[in-house]
Amino acid sequence: MLENNPDFPRFKRALSSSAFYSDSNDHSIMTLLESMVPERWIAKSYKSSAEVSSTFHFIISGRLKVFKSNPETGREHTVFVLSAGDVFDVLSLLDTKPHDVYWEALDTLEVLKIPMDKMREWINQNPEVHKAILYYLGERMRQLMDVATDVTLHSALVRLANLLLKNINGETRQLELINNLPNEEIAGLIGTTRAVVSRHIQELKRCGAISVGRKQINVKNLELLLAIAEEKYIA
Repeated sequence: MLENNPDFPRFKRALSSSAFYSDSNDHSIMTLLESMVPERWIAKSYKSSAEVSSTFHFIISGRLKVFKSNPETGREHTVFVLSAGDVFDVLSLLDTKPHDVYWEALDTLEVLKIPMDKMREWINQNPEVHKAILYYLGERMRQLMDVATDVTLHSALVRLANLLLKNINGETRQLELINNLPNEEIAGLIGTTRAVVSRHIQELKRCGAISVGRKQINVKNLELLLAIAEEKYIA
């Protein structure tokens, strides 16, 4: 991408504010952008690992669902929902092997892409970025571990309450990242079915923890929701 591209300053700000590139200096960011190409994915479009395995992506705007699917049963499990500032696919970047997952744009997705070999070369040439990348990977690993243990140790209601709490803006008390997602998508994030999520949303409404309007979940009683998540609430 040329520096005279009208979106260049916006893309540069996005990269500089990302946790993945937090230790990168101005020169290294400029060098990286020179090899990046902007791309848009239409909302609800999806791609297989084979289609993205040769390129590394940085999300400028929109949300991306990373999921696995069983073709025999049609069941899906959502591994992550990524948003602005996130990158993919880190596993393919590290081990050079295809990552057996699918990628679906939940909204119109704006990304910057770069060939994998170019990205690896940039990382090798800028060792100061290694620490930030490790922190980013550590956070993703922690999320995966939390999901794995939650499915084993906690009920679907508790998992739903925890998911809502993790995505609440502390100041506005509004949901972020998972806001306006259909129940089927929420179910994929906590390892259950749409019917179970619908039932538990009604339970949370009845006890006064949340309200629902226009496909939007609003938190009414944060303390009550926290008590449910900590399994301290008795109806």
